[in-house]
Amino acid sequence: MALFGYPLEIIYLYGFIIATILTVIYIFFGDIFESIFSFGGGSVSVVTLLLSFFAMLCGLSYIGEYLFSFNSILIFGSAFAISFIGVFIMKILILKPIAEAEQNTVQRMDEFIGCKGEVITTIPTEGFGEVLISSQFGNNAILAKTVGKKDISQGTEVIIEGVQDGVLLVQNIAYSLKKPRL
Repeated sequence: MALFGYPLEIIYLYGFIIATILTVIYIFFGDIFESIFSFGGGSVSVVTLLLSFFAMLCGLSYIGEYLFSFNSILIFGSAFAISFIGVFIMKILILKPIAEAEQNTVQRMDEFIGCKGEVITTIPTEGFGEVLISSQFGNNAILAKTVGKKDISQGTEVIIEGVQDGVLLVQNIAYSLKKPRL
């Protein structure tokens, strides 16, 4: 069958190539496009799902037209159904858990506020060091900076006062007025 004077296999092949290229470009530069053009809501973007759907639809339709001699409408319909199911499964099993994992990391960092830890890399007044925090999930070495005016040396116990841009704000437990959580 032909559409606009071109065989369907060629249209599907070009559609697959273009959709795949756009998907790869969007994966690398999607955040930039979303911030410039103010589209995309949430951590699972509709654009990612649409581009993936079109790439799968064109690819499966091309394979169907190339391998089978069925009616073109039947091939397109089955490719549409398989693509829809594939993108739905991709969203549920891959994209949504990744988005939730990113949100859980932020929540977990806030849970450290008020806990005590041990400095494993000296924290200078105007710099960063590392603090070892023991939690129910194990030990975590997390980047930290001091809120006080003095350096905090290695081995000192500290209390986490807050979190700023993924960096713990800590103070020497000897100078803190807060009682640490256990």
